[in-house]
Amino acid sequence: MDYIIKRRESKEVEKESGWLMIYGRRKTGKTFMLKNLCKFKNYFLVKKSLSIFTDNKTKTIEELIKEVRNLLEENNAVVIDEFQRLDESVLEEMMQSHPKGRLIVSGSSMRITKKFFDSRSPLLGFFTPMKIGLISPSDILGGLKDLAAENRIEFSAFLREPWLIPLFSKEDISEFVYKVVTKSKYIVSSLMGEIFSEEERELSKKYAAILSLIGAGIWSTRELTTILYHRNLIPDPSPNHIIQYLKNLEGMELVESVKLHKSRNRCFYRLRSPVMNIYYYLDDRYDIGNRDIDFEEMEPTLKKLINFEIQNFVADFFAEKSSGRKEYFISQSKEIDFIITQRKKPTVVGEVKWGEYRKKDIEKFKEKTKYIGGEKVFVVKEKTGIEDKEVKIIDAADMAKMA
Repeated sequence: MDYIIKRRESKEVEKESGWLMIYGRRKTGKTFMLKNLCKFKNYFLVKKSLSIFTDNKTKTIEELIKEVRNLLEENNAVVIDEFQRLDESVLEEMMQSHPKGRLIVSGSSMRITKKFFDSRSPLLGFFTPMKIGLISPSDILGGLKDLAAENRIEFSAFLREPWLIPLFSKEDISEFVYKVVTKSKYIVSSLMGEIFSEEERELSKKYAAILSLIGAGIWSTRELTTILYHRNLIPDPSPNHIIQYLKNLEGMELVESVKLHKSRNRCFYRLRSPVMNIYYYLDDRYDIGNRDIDFEEMEPTLKKLINFEIQNFVADFFAEKSSGRKEYFISQSKEIDFIITQRKKPTVVGEVKWGEYRKKDIEKFKEKTKYIGGEKVFVVKEKTGIEDKEVKIIDAADMAKMA
C-alpha cells in the first residue's frame, strides 16, 4: 500500500536552522523523510564503494567536497546520507564552511557516536544531533485512517517500522506478521546494518547474542549475563560486562529498557522492533531461520506475540499522549501491563485485553492496581456495554479519536 506517513520529525528538521546530524538504526525512514517529507534538493548518498550518488549521477569524494562547500557558501541546505562511510578528514574539510548554509548528515552506525560525541572529536559542537526511531504512535495512527479502528491499532503496532509499509496489503494481522517474519530472515539480521566498523566485528558476536536472547524473552541483566558467560562470550557472570553493550544498543534504537515500577535500578529489556521481537522468539522456539514452517503450526504462538506488541503499542501511545514514561510492574504474584509516570508518580495505569472481556476481568485489574495511584484505563478492541465507576474503558475507536 502507498501510505505516506507524515512524521513530526520532518517538521523538527525543517525548523532547525543550524547544522544537523540525524542518526539511528537502519530502516527507520531517515532517507525517505529527508527526500520526500523534507524535500531537500541537494541530496548526496555515500555508497559502500565510496562513490557519491546524486541527481542520477556518480561523483567522486573530491567532487563532493567541492560541490558541498560551494552550496554551503551560497547558504543552501545540503544532505549527505550514509555519511559514516566518509573519512573524518572529509567532514573536517566541509567544516571550513561552518556556519554558512545548512549541512544535514544522516547515518546508521555506532561509529557516529564516536565521531560526534567523543570529547576529543574535532566535529564536536558543529552539529545538533537528532535520533530517528520508530514512527510515533500518533503519527502512524493518523496515517491509517482508512482502516477500521481495531485494524488501525493492530497494524499501527507494526507499521511504525517504515520498511513494512510497502509490504502491507490489508490482510489479516496474523497473516501479515507471518508473511513478514518468514520472509525477513535476512532483512531482520540486516537491521544491524553498518553498526560495527571493521575493527569491531568480533564485538558483533556479543551484540548479536544479546539481541537474540532479548528477542527470545530473556529480559533481565542477570539472566542475560549468566547465559552469555556459559557461552564463553564474557569472562565472568557479572552484569557489569554487558551494561555498556545494552547502552550502545539502546543508543542505536535496537533495544529499549523499560523501568520496573517501584524498583531502584531494575529494567525490563526488550527489542524496539516488533518484527525483530517476534522473529527472534519464533526462531528460538521453531528454528524459523533454518526451516520453513506453515501458518497453522505457528498461529497460536504468533497471535500471543502479536497481542504483546499491541499491548506495548498502547503503552507507548499513552506515554506519548501524557508526555510520561512507560513502566512495567512484575512480581511473583502479579503483572501490570503498563504504568505511565511523570516525575516518578503514576498518572495512568493500564491493562490491555485484546479479545473477549468480562466484568470479572475489570475487577481483577482493579484488585491488582488498588495500591497504585493514577487514572485506571482498561483498553479493549471493542466496547460491549460493560461499565465501571473506577475504571475508564477505552476501545480502539476511542484511541483512534485521541490520535
